[in-house]
Amino acid sequence: MIIKLFSQIMITGMLLQFFPADVGQMEMLATLPEAGERSFDMFAAYNEVAHLPLSSGSKVAPVKMDKNNLGVITSAQSAIVVDRASGEVLFEKNISSPRSIGSITKLMTAYVFLKTNPDLGASAAITGADYRAGGRLNISLNDQVTVGDLLTASLVSSDNSATAALVRLSGLSLGDFVARMNETAALMGMQSTTFADETGLSSKNRSVVMDIAIMLDQMRDNKIIREVTQVSSTSILGSSGREYHIGSTDELLETFVNSDPYKILIAKTGFLPEAGYCLGTVFSYDDGQELLVVVLGAETKKGRFQDVKSLAVWAYDTFNWTKIR
Repeated sequence: MIIKLFSQIMITGMLLQFFPADVGQMEMLATLPEAGERSFDMFAAYNEVAHLPLSSGSKVAPVKMDKNNLGVITSAQSAIVVDRASGEVLFEKNISSPRSIGSITKLMTAYVFLKTNPDLGASAAITGADYRAGGRLNISLNDQVTVGDLLTASLVSSDNSATAALVRLSGLSLGDFVARMNETAALMGMQSTTFADETGLSSKNRSVVMDIAIMLDQMRDNKIIREVTQVSSTSILGSSGREYHIGSTDELLETFVNSDPYKILIAKTGFLPEAGYCLGTVFSYDDGQELLVVVLGAETKKGRFQDVKSLAVWAYDTFNWTKIR
């Protein structure tokens, strides 16, 4: 997908539109960066060929119905909303500011791991060497599950130890695996992104919202990652007979933005003290229009969900896709 970038960010203050009651607190006034008519081009911006999938639908950008409606107030330090079909940026805030991304890292880890063609049905376990402090250990050490179960724990509940186990099972050393993550990011066109570890525990895993949008665009076409990240909760049975209940870190999966006509196609949360609260999501509306929505550095856990939810609803309410069908 070709996404266009303009270097100048406009700042202005306008009245916000009101949202439905279930969106959350209504915002009255805002001073926001706005890019209703602009887009960014990964080819031009990065001066590098990025082999990205093109949408099979129309490439014509949606039409903004109210030119004075600039967006929503976000607690996030950086945010972006992109129409996936055309690549048009519908909202932007500090889109070139690099930040730590926390466990959003795990999307790239899963992607690189799946490129090794693993047997997801094979037996596997988290070993002592895989253990990573931070977060919840969802599956007991040495209890046999499947490789696919470890992938589920990694992406659904953001399990750091399960993620480390995937890297070990790939047959690559950690150094080689992380190098492959960085190589893959470069090929995607994520030129402002650096990975230092596989879990996101390192604050040196840094990116910008437009790079995360590029990554989401690629992950959207990976069936396994897409299906796993849509899971709000599941159970995993270990060889010990113990049943592990796995809940998603993405609270939006159980809200109205994941019910008709909305659908969350892929999403991943992230958090570190250095990163703040982060979330990247691909939305679909009425099985058609898809949006890439990314926030980095939100002030609170609730804030990141409110930011993404409000941005998605605002975009669908403010832009018109009917003329491009």
